[in-house]
This record gives sequence, structure tokens and C-alpha cells, in this order.
Amino acid sequence: MNLFKRSRKHVSIVLLGLASMMASSFAIANESTAMVGSISDLQTVLSANNIVRGEFTQTRNMEMFAQPLTSQGTFLLDKSNGLLWTQATPFPVSLVLTDNKLSQRFADQPAKIITDKENPMAFYFSHIFLSVFHGDTQKLQEQFSLDFAPATATSSDENAENKSWILTLKPKSAPMNAVFEAITLQGQNDIKRIELREIRGDSTVIEFSQLSHLPEVLSDAEAQQFQLYSCPCLACFRHAI
Repeated sequence: MNLFKRSRKHVSIVLLGLASMMASSFAIANESTAMVGSISDLQTVLSANNIVRGEFTQTRNMEMFAQPLTSQGTFLLDKSNGLLWTQATPFPVSLVLTDNKLSQRFADQPAKIITDKENPMAFYFSHIFLSVFHGDTQKLQEQFSLDFAPATATSSDENAENKSWILTLKPKSAPMNAVFEAITLQGQNDIKRIELREIRGDSTVIEFSQLSHLPEVLSDAEAQQFQLYSCPCLACFRHAI
């Protein structure tokens, strides 16, 4: 299996386990909807917080299946450490993404770990998607053409809560344009929905809810999950689990 095919496999893992990639683009919504009138405004809103916790529902439509595949769970996104993605249904999967390691664990099975040195292409995709979550529009403009539709509602509008900005990303070049037709983000003071449309016809929709950035520091248990991947000795990680 060549490197690109292996990378697509790991991209699918992240989509299905994001399953990212799937940091910190989610700001807790205020009582009134902020006016996001430009990409610059959007970056300011999405980069406002270091930590976000929430719930997700992911729906994946694949050409080979008649019915969509739906998964649900919780996530934690930390600018300094990375992403914890914990799928609860239809079966438990835990995914941890740091700068240089990606781990996926099914139920009580041993974790499968890949590093950026073992599969640099998979981490190329991962870092791009983390740029999406960070709201790093400068980084995204290197790889995508950006089409932004602003939200102009204010707190005086009756339907303010229904007014959302939409950002559509279209890949400019390989390898992104070999996988994705477009990536669409939608939200208000936070990202509420991400849709990924693939060239081969598959699509993934991720919807976020119950978003919070408090407490502003990791719990001991959360920090430990990231620390297991910061140690260069994988034997320490295996011993810990």
C-alpha cells in the first residue's frame, strides 16, 4: 500500500474518530449574536479561547452504504496540547491527536499509535484540519480558496439566533484537492457545523453542541491523556494503559 493510500486510511480514521481532526475555534455563545462581517472578524471570534469541551454528532454518508453512519460522543480541544475525541456510540473509540502523534483505541483494545515520522502525509491532513478548528485563516488561505458569507444579525433582530456565517473552503492543489471537493463551516460565535465533501462522493457532517470553555485549565485526568503521548518512550504509554 503506497503512502497516499495509507494516509487516506488515517484521514478516514480521523473523520470517523473526529473518526482532524481533527483547536480552539469554539467560543461559548453570548446571549446576543456577535456580528461576524468579515474573515478577519471570524478569526478573532474563533481564536478567542484556549480550551473548549463539548458534544458532537457525526453523520457520514458513503457511496457503498445505503444508510448513513452516525456516531456521537464528546471532545476536548486544547490549543497547547491537541484534541481528545471520545466516541460513545455506536461503539467506544478514543482518539488523541497531538503535534506529532495520533492514537486510536477501540474499547479495551491496545491503542494504535502513529507518529509524524511514520506517516507525514496523515499529519499534513491533521494539521490542516486543526487550522480549521483554530480559525487560522492565514494558514488556510495557503491551501484553500475561501468564500465567506457573513452573519449580519444583531441582538435587536428577532431571528438573531438563526443568523449564521458560512465559510466554504475549496482546495487549491494536491494533496487536498485529490480528497476533498469542499469543506463548509457554519456558526455564530462558535462553529456549529462542519461539512466535508469528498471527491469520490462521500460526505461527513459534524454538528457540535453543549460547548463550554470552562474550566480554562485541563483537569488532571485530561492532562494525563495528553502526557501519555508527550513521552518519547512508547513503552511508558503501553505500561500506563
